[in-house]
Amino acid sequence: MTAKLTRRTFVSASAAVLAGLGLAACGGNGSGTNNAAQGNDVTGTEPASGSPATTDLTKLPLPEKGKVYTNPKSRDEIKDGGTLNLSASEIGPDFNQYNINGNTTYMKYFWQLYMPLFPFKQSADGGTFTPDPNFIDSIETTEESGKEVCTIKIADKATFNDGTPIDWRAYESVWKSCSGQNADYTPAMTDGYQQIESVKAGATDKECVITFSTPYYPVESIISFLHPDAAADAETFNNGFNNNPHNEWGAGPFAVDTFDQTQITFKRNPKWWGDEAKLESIVYKQMDSQAMYNAFKNGEIDATEPGATGSSEMLSNFAGMDSAEIRRANSISIANIEINSTRDSMKDINVRKAFAQCLDVPTILSIVYQGVNWSEERIGSLLCCQWQDGYENNLPDDITANSDAESEIAAAKKTLEDAGYEMGSDGYYAKDGQQVAFSFTTFGDSNVTKNRAAAIQKMCKDAGMNLTIDNHPGSEFSKTLTSGNWDTVLFAWSAGSASYNNGGQIYGSESSSNFTHLGNAELDAKFAAVCGIADHAEQMKAVNEAEKEALKSYGFIPVFCGADVVVAKKGLANFGPCLLETPSPENYGWEK
Repeated sequence: MTAKLTRRTFVSASAAVLAGLGLAACGGNGSGTNNAAQGNDVTGTEPASGSPATTDLTKLPLPEKGKVYTNPKSRDEIKDGGTLNLSASEIGPDFNQYNINGNTTYMKYFWQLYMPLFPFKQSADGGTFTPDPNFIDSIETTEESGKEVCTIKIADKATFNDGTPIDWRAYESVWKSCSGQNADYTPAMTDGYQQIESVKAGATDKECVITFSTPYYPVESIISFLHPDAAADAETFNNGFNNNPHNEWGAGPFAVDTFDQTQITFKRNPKWWGDEAKLESIVYKQMDSQAMYNAFKNGEIDATEPGATGSSEMLSNFAGMDSAEIRRANSISIANIEINSTRDSMKDINVRKAFAQCLDVPTILSIVYQGVNWSEERIGSLLCCQWQDGYENNLPDDITANSDAESEIAAAKKTLEDAGYEMGSDGYYAKDGQQVAFSFTTFGDSNVTKNRAAAIQKMCKDAGMNLTIDNHPGSEFSKTLTSGNWDTVLFAWSAGSASYNNGGQIYGSESSSNFTHLGNAELDAKFAAVCGIADHAEQMKAVNEAEKEALKSYGFIPVFCGADVVVAKKGLANFGPCLLETPSPENYGWEK
């Protein structure tokens, strides 16, 4: 499967949610880019509840730009009670979403149930933020003495489960742990927080006054709350959440009931002051791809894990199920290959460049979407999806200029030969007695994962590079990624609010989320300047200019976005792929 990360968060491979990107591992759930729609035209409009699972996969309607597919229903249309059974590739062990080791999309799913992670509701396209009245009464941004000052009035009723008021200190703790001022803390990202000069109480403790040393836009994208005790010291922040979700520090419609590495159960939170959750409980069970497919068919879970790209391998499992719906939206995750430049085999930029050049993305996409109606242009950014305003393909010209597999292989060979590498009798290039050889790390057990890795191995062999495949269980994604014990790895970055501001997280030379260990101070400054630009069009212009430079390091290879697919039981309401829209878990449930 494809692992994902958030705030950017990484997806199975890893993710960070905060205000921006997250990580995720890329695997059999599906991930890909441009493979194809098999020549099919768009076949009608996808209903908001999704298409019947019995639909011919070559004729699945393509999602509409900016639309969500969650089977939206009002609370009056939803039953009271019931359980929602779901799956996740990982459960823990680090339950701190703000920490580099806990910044996964899976932890984002959990935190949105029981932690005050999203005090502002974001629209699906990411363009607007609305205060959640459960947490925020008002927000005002002014300029004082030439500095941006944000004043937030926090709802009186907002309280952590242990009785501690959610007040200005609950934001100070976020800033304290994520600003980068204390190197002992290991946050997933510092973007936005490092621009803050001070966080203080206003007229009351429920008024939070944030003063910026340099402007940050949009401010709402970096506002969330963390119990002051969670950031009291670096040891607690870095390690205090290991195998401990800290229910007492939560504040949401659900609370953790029980958990271990195989399952976590959430129950209604009796201390929640907002609308009571429609569901009595939500259960996540740890599963790899094939186990998840079987569990859905057998009725053990009610929906597949969000973030799947929807390959034929996945969707064909449900072809005969009249009771299931395929809900497909455009993805907010970008699958990419990152190269660890600290490894001996990948220190030479010419080897990294040749690897990037030899990859035939249409072939990779075709493996993911063989037999499924899908089409997309080649992705050329890790900060913006093709469907978002301001997107540009920022890949270097010596990658985009090669239009087919033959020219890609030829370009890769020329890069190596120009750098002094010579082809050996074994079919692989070498220099100074050192063969061009490196590993490719994957996660999960799906055929898509295996076939995609084999295809990439063949591309490298054709270009004279010896690539070996290093496979791990999906449950080892975060541990493996953050260990740095790999040469190249495929995972996805999952977008959050204002991900275009998170260039510093992914590409920053000092960022703990830059797994390539590339970058420089000049580029850091360019990405840092982006969030201080008030005009969004000018922001995107600056983002694209900086990312074009970053991608010239050939350490980051955007591969595809694909679809975001959830297969759900009919009648499941307000759950499914929703782009950047902030979910309301208290409204998940079953139609009456």
